[in-house]
Amino acid sequence: MKETTLAGVLQEQSLEAQGYDEIFNRLMDIVRDKKMDDTLGNEIERCILDYLAANPPREFDRFSDKSYLRTYIGRDAATGWEAIMMSWREGNTTSIHAHPQFAGYHFADGRFRLEIFEPTGEGKARRVKDIVVTAPCAFHAIGKTAGFDNHIHRITCLTPTGHSLHVYSDDARQGKVYTEEE
Repeated sequence: MKETTLAGVLQEQSLEAQGYDEIFNRLMDIVRDKKMDDTLGNEIERCILDYLAANPPREFDRFSDKSYLRTYIGRDAATGWEAIMMSWREGNTTSIHAHPQFAGYHFADGRFRLEIFEPTGEGKARRVKDIVVTAPCAFHAIGKTAGFDNHIHRITCLTPTGHSLHVYSDDARQGKVYTEEE
């Protein structure tokens, strides 16, 4: 079976925003030379939630009926770290997918369903948890050092619109994509 990545299933082209150097540089100062653990994850969450509280993401009010929209606010070529603002319309959903070693999710506004999966083999995954989150809130997942199979999940927007800011330790588009086991 050929392995599929998130890059192969994205329905809309990602954009790159200008003018977010201050928050991205602050994020890079937090992650630089730090151990990848929950202390780091909590520090990233505090930084991003504080930023979102002071800077509601209204400039990202661009939506699609087809899919959630991704806008990079920062990428560091040397380390792989990236931050992506996502704009959602009700019913927009991701594929079932995974991420690199660190994945942080920061919900600025809206309500979302987060389904957590575990791999069952041959590109399939079984749902093990279903959570509804109401913004503002954040969480993070830390996985193995190598690979893009950390935190297998699917996100669906449940409100007319919503925004979330995602932080990854490497190119999220390389995350493995799974099909749901019946």
